[in-house]
Amino acid sequence: MKLVALLEDFLYQSQHAPKKEELCLADWRILVNESEAVSLGIKDNSPGSVYTPPSYRQGESGEVFLVWADGKCSQAMVQLGSHDEREYWQQELEQWRQASYEDPDAAHIPSPEPLPLVAVEDQAIKRIITGDDQILFDQVRLWLTDKPVNAKLQGSIQTAWGHRHVRTSTGLAVTYQQSQFVAWFSFDSLIGGGFAKRRLSRPEEQEALWVRTLSFFEAMQTGAPPVGLQTQVILAPSMTEDMLGQFILPNFSGDRVLEGQGAFPKESFLENKLVFHPHFSLLIDPLRPLELGSYLITPEGVPANRTVLVRDGKLQTPFLRVKDSVRWGTKPTALPQGTAGLYLKHQAEVPWVKALQGVEDGVLVLSVLGLHTQEAVSGSYSLSAPHSLRIIKGQIVGKTDVKLTGNFFADLAAPTTKAAYSDLDPHPYLMITTGVQTL
Repeated sequence: MKLVALLEDFLYQSQHAPKKEELCLADWRILVNESEAVSLGIKDNSPGSVYTPPSYRQGESGEVFLVWADGKCSQAMVQLGSHDEREYWQQELEQWRQASYEDPDAAHIPSPEPLPLVAVEDQAIKRIITGDDQILFDQVRLWLTDKPVNAKLQGSIQTAWGHRHVRTSTGLAVTYQQSQFVAWFSFDSLIGGGFAKRRLSRPEEQEALWVRTLSFFEAMQTGAPPVGLQTQVILAPSMTEDMLGQFILPNFSGDRVLEGQGAFPKESFLENKLVFHPHFSLLIDPLRPLELGSYLITPEGVPANRTVLVRDGKLQTPFLRVKDSVRWGTKPTALPQGTAGLYLKHQAEVPWVKALQGVEDGVLVLSVLGLHTQEAVSGSYSLSAPHSLRIIKGQIVGKTDVKLTGNFFADLAAPTTKAAYSDLDPHPYLMITTGVQTL
């Protein structure tokens, strides 16, 4: 916090009383993250090995964005660890000036606005960081006790606590606390489960996640009949998330839309073109309490707000950072944190347990190979899914290997596509009709 204040004061002086005229600032922004993290893991049934030792880490990272008096911009990462002398920062300022560039659309620092009320910290995590960490070791012990006898268990738990500081020359001065809890485990590196939020998982959530993962693993031990032409493909929530990350996020990024590099041109958004089935909506919602993608303010100083990208199948807006919003001629939007904070909703969603009962002939795809190689703008995919689960008459009956061919945009536009939700996952099961064949 001391160094945040020092850097803030230094940039203020460089704006109002610079040592050199060419180093005069018109505007500036500072982002500093301070964090502490405690983690431990399991590798091949061995907790705390040389590969996964219990650890405590403390870190501080920062970045500055500067607008010079002549309108040029500079952006740089800053090391805050031991630099508390003004001479050091004066030298840094001169280097930042040498690396300045022309970007009129970026030379904008938003004015302060009221912040939303959203919970982003769990005090139970802070207690773990300060030494009350037995709960983590108890969880690892429980995993090892309950795991399948012949399975190799991999797993990891990480808790983090920290402060975020955002300062701007326009008068914004925000500091708030935030926490994070991420836990995952897998059996034989084939079937896994995970939990990631800004709060600790509850015992009943841990139990439900474990039971589901164990049932999938047990089904993997049995072979199943091959798929047919009428087999319905069901993307597990983790697969839905991966598909959103590969095909949706890039094409809804404001800079790509403005540069004409996305699947949907700017005109399609302005015309609210229908691109998905009317039952589908897509939104960024950073206001949900204690979700991993929730926040109070963006790194650019924009308060969190709920942004609808697609409403009833129709394009509304891409997500816009400050620079993009200036070019678009509107206000900045909410921003996703990867796929966290991004939500795909279907008007006729049903619970997964109910949806499963209605599947006569299906295959549940848990993971695929090579998704990152698929071309994002076209939406087309051709993927191997070597560890999938066969569903017959509402029951998961065993393992099968399949290949999928189709187009994710077409999947979201098809009237036959359905969605099912689980309380364990932020993303839905997607039930699609696409090309599928046994490998």
